Amino acid sequence: MKKLLIFSLIAAIVAGAAFAQLADGISVNGWGRAAFSPLTIMSKEKADGDTIDGSESEAYAGTGVSWGGPKARVDFRISGATDYIGFGVGSTAEDGDGLGMHEYGAHIWAQPFGTNVFKLTAGKFIDDTLRGKIGNLDSGFSNFVLMDTPEEDAIFRRFGAGNDVSTNGGYPNSFMLSSVPVDGLFLGFMVDGALWNWGGHGSGTRAEEAYRYMQFGAGYEIADIGHIRAQYIGGWFGTVDRADQDWIDKGKDGWWDPSKQARIEAAFALTAVQGLLVDLGAKIWLPLEEKDAYKTSNGLDFSLGVTYGMDALGIGFRADISGIGAYDRHGDASTEYKDDKSNHRAHMVFRLVPTYALDFATLGLDAAFAIDTAGKNVAGDSEENNGSQFGIGAFIQKGLAGGQITAGLSFTLPPSNKDGAQGRSAFSIPVLLEYAFF
Repeated sequence: MKKLLIFSLIAAIVAGAAFAQLADGISVNGWGRAAFSPLTIMSKEKADGDTIDGSESEAYAGTGVSWGGPKARVDFRISGATDYIGFGVGSTAEDGDGLGMHEYGAHIWAQPFGTNVFKLTAGKFIDDTLRGKIGNLDSGFSNFVLMDTPEEDAIFRRFGAGNDVSTNGGYPNSFMLSSVPVDGLFLGFMVDGALWNWGGHGSGTRAEEAYRYMQFGAGYEIADIGHIRAQYIGGWFGTVDRADQDWIDKGKDGWWDPSKQARIEAAFALTAVQGLLVDLGAKIWLPLEEKDAYKTSNGLDFSLGVTYGMDALGIGFRADISGIGAYDRHGDASTEYKDDKSNHRAHMVFRLVPTYALDFATLGLDAAFAIDTAGKNVAGDSEENNGSQFGIGAFIQKGLAGGQITAGLSFTLPPSNKDGAQGRSAFSIPVLLEYAFF
């Protein structure tokens, strides 16, 4: 029965593709990536810089995707649109022999006035209008050099509902109001919540919760200069008193989650120089305190992406710093939480990817360096727990009609701290296959 359903769906997709050539407003497209390595070698394991007795090197070979996991990504998206209304649905065969929901989701949108001056969207969806403009610098090869590879959302988070939810709500569907009132200006407002039935106690997400986790963003493209963006992604902040009677009466403990902290994001992309793109973003996490218990904050995040191309030469650079000044202060036996001066470690990743385009393919290098700064204890003294990791690789990339193939060699050292190397180094021969039909 399951095979019959899958066959029927494939037949429907094929029929839909043929239909897309005839029906006005209907289109089918897709994107996918698979990676494999004929050989990956892990060195003997180290602890504090010394090889662990009895440890042996290990060799592997297999297939997966660049961002991790043993499943190739194959997706397709179907959309339909007039000036007034449209839909979108996306699916992926990544999850075994069945079909899963893609981040493109399943949604319907409407423009009552026939233009994007006012647009309503409901369901599972993504909107990339404000998203960071620079992501992975070499189509996934970076992940084999150093798995820690921040993408576009590290610069500025897009609107996302469903599989790629961008709010703190985490519900399966959202609704969004967006507007382009004048050329270059975009406004977006999204609320994440659920209605399981229409009426009755417990029929859905409480409005107070849904709007606490709302996302509101705005961006303006300055012609021949750049794109400025700002947004608020809702969550918990300020001082919370869980003993307050109003808190108890409203049952807020049922959806209280101190890990869901509110934040403000801002970014600016410079586009004024031909061949140069610079995108700089910051995330400011708002501090949260539970009265008479603890204080917490995710601190500050900064991300910078740069790409530059001149003739055959290309250069890509990313610098991502997260958790600057972050803390989770509970105090200890001798220190009240309000006097706690501890901080978490900040995490930094720097990556440089120079490329050179030949007639038949593009050659590239990828070097990445990750650093963890030292944290601080309750007294504010350094815990001397800083660490680092380095990776380097070289690749060749060949563009194909509707896709590309990338192959190379990568080498990653184990993480290290003040006591020496901790773990295994890795040598790999990654090969990536990618298609894009848009």
